[in-house]
Amino acid sequence: MEDDLEHKKFTLSFLVLALIVGALAALTILFQPADNPNINRAAPTSVWSSFLQATPFAYLTPLPDPAASPLDGLYTKVDPSWPQWWKCLRCADYRAAGGIWKLQFDKGVMRIFYEVNGWRSISSYTVEGDRLYLFNDPYCPEHVGEYEWSLTDGQLELRTVNDPCSFDLRAENLSGQSWSSCAADDAPGCTEKRIAQTSIIPAGLSVSVEVFGGDSRFFASPPDLYAHANAEDMSPPEGIQISYAEEAIPYGLHRVIWWNGDWIEAVVNDDSFTAMGVQILGEQAIGWARVLFDGEEVWRGDTAAIWEKSGRHGGYIQVSGFEPGRHVLRVEALGFDYRPVTVASFGFSKGGGVSP
Repeated sequence: MEDDLEHKKFTLSFLVLALIVGALAALTILFQPADNPNINRAAPTSVWSSFLQATPFAYLTPLPDPAASPLDGLYTKVDPSWPQWWKCLRCADYRAAGGIWKLQFDKGVMRIFYEVNGWRSISSYTVEGDRLYLFNDPYCPEHVGEYEWSLTDGQLELRTVNDPCSFDLRAENLSGQSWSSCAADDAPGCTEKRIAQTSIIPAGLSVSVEVFGGDSRFFASPPDLYAHANAEDMSPPEGIQISYAEEAIPYGLHRVIWWNGDWIEAVVNDDSFTAMGVQILGEQAIGWARVLFDGEEVWRGDTAAIWEKSGRHGGYIQVSGFEPGRHVLRVEALGFDYRPVTVASFGFSKGGGVSP
């Protein structure tokens, strides 16, 4: 009897093991890269495109009928206040921050999206005359916001009547400035700009340019000398001058270039240096910039796409092969994406440059 029971246990264990091995083999085949070029692969989807598929949840109020209103359409604004260049897990929802915001009204569904860091929310809405009512917002499902709205010459104005959502921050965001209709040709941020090449080094340069992902402080061969971007917080070493636009934002030892404060540069006159570079390091929000050496553009690209690890983005852009003398290394935020660029420091090498 005991031998028969042990045999049954062994048989059952073998069957379970066979099923597991078979399932793993099937998954391995299923997820192997296909060599057939005719197989369609899913194209990457932007956060905004995915967000357009979302719909509100009826928390305390039934969803309205999906009917168009005179308000329907896509609107944008560019908030001129400081952008959110840092990572924040507990920031207040709807808090106004610099950069592109999108606002869409579509048959009873309102979507709002902050392009810089991807924050978003969704709610239901109805329109009665010149009154707009918002409800079923996940950040304040118990509140109904009321606004007076008007649309003139492509500009949407929302005037708060009553909206305590998110400690009045939703009201401040929606009514703080006008929204431009994307039906107008000159409205910013209505279309998503996707540039295939995110790191561009021009041909025919008189110097050598290299782009290294990561934080140069932890390279196998880091720069011999650093000058921190925020010279007001820590003065640069002797013989090096750091300058930046007055509106560039101080952030510890870093400087955030954006909007009117869109440039920073290092000037050096030391024949012992054979290479110099700039360290850009920030969150996913950092955007497009260009680097100039002695007035000549030597690189442009998406700074966030250079490298990523544990949520940190950026890299070290190095210039070498120049003649001894006075040189200027300058970084400019390109601005078309309305994203900040966090510049950490400038590096200087005497022995041929850095090596990751």
